[in-house]
Amino acid sequence: MVSKRKLIIVIPAYEPDFHLPELIDKLNSFFDDFSMIVVNDGSKSHDDIFNDVKNKPNVTLLTHEENKGKGETLKTAFRYIKELNINSVIVTADSDGQHKPSDIKKVYEFYLENDGALVLGSRKFETPIPKRSSFGNDVARILLRIYENKHLNDTQTGLRAFNSNLLDFMLSIKGSRFEYEMNMLAEAVRENIDIKEIAIETIYINENKASHFRPVRDFSRISLCTIKYGLPIFIAAFVDLLAFIIFSFVFKDMFESWLLYFSALSGLIATFVCTLINVFGIFYGNRKILSRKKRGLRYIISCFLLIGMNLGLLWVFDLFMNNYIVIRIITNLILLLVLGFANYFILKKSKLYEG
Repeated sequence: MVSKRKLIIVIPAYEPDFHLPELIDKLNSFFDDFSMIVVNDGSKSHDDIFNDVKNKPNVTLLTHEENKGKGETLKTAFRYIKELNINSVIVTADSDGQHKPSDIKKVYEFYLENDGALVLGSRKFETPIPKRSSFGNDVARILLRIYENKHLNDTQTGLRAFNSNLLDFMLSIKGSRFEYEMNMLAEAVRENIDIKEIAIETIYINENKASHFRPVRDFSRISLCTIKYGLPIFIAAFVDLLAFIIFSFVFKDMFESWLLYFSALSGLIATFVCTLINVFGIFYGNRKILSRKKRGLRYIISCFLLIGMNLGLLWVFDLFMNNYIVIRIITNLILLLVLGFANYFILKKSKLYEG
């Protein structure tokens, strides 16, 4: 366990209600020798609340003249903390009453036991929750599992803790709105930053109607920011199909059982292309995919397993169909669906909380 460090709690706030000053009062009763940074993200007609907030003990109030989004709001606080140049533990929490002071303290203390990690206060989702919250979180979890091979229970939690030596990393992450927090997780996985989860209480006030999360626009941003990390997979799938088509038209008459031969060869070429994309970090490739023996071995085994599954499906469909291009498209789609459902059920059954 590391020695106690300066605690800085960051609270982004946009159009807050009475929950914000209540949270600050409770945090002041929970902690000693700490500070809070509240960032007003261009709120309108909430001067009374922010005037109350800035006069409370241990609070520094920063203000955006216009709404810039949660990601930029967090970065504003991180830049301010960086200028302070003090060794600290930074905890981010939401202003809408969904994070209990006791859970904020729980996340902070858990961080002290896991120095250097990015700690998430993850909701259990054991009770019925608003569909707008559960659907987006489930999709983001599955995408993160597929593209970055990382199990997480709650990708959307705003309650997080990390050390100030990660500030440069946090400021380098792209995204200005809710997608910033998803990018943070994906980039942390790629940089081999340990991510730990600890269970916190799940609180949704009035069906989460006070949330400023815009279901269509913000969910699209979060999904796209995750899907972009899958570009190497999509490109490899395209190369696989293209190579198969070229082999089929050029060399079809030269081989018997050409369907399986060409499929295996195109799969190997696609695997090679995908590996190069990752190694050189182009198209959002993961440069560190082979950085560890265990990770590299798992990557190679997965590639050959997918090729083997594809060949097996091709053999089955070849018994019933004659259009080999259609067969290849169908088998690739089936593999995608199988992987998606498999990851979904793995995540549903996972028990990954640290405490």
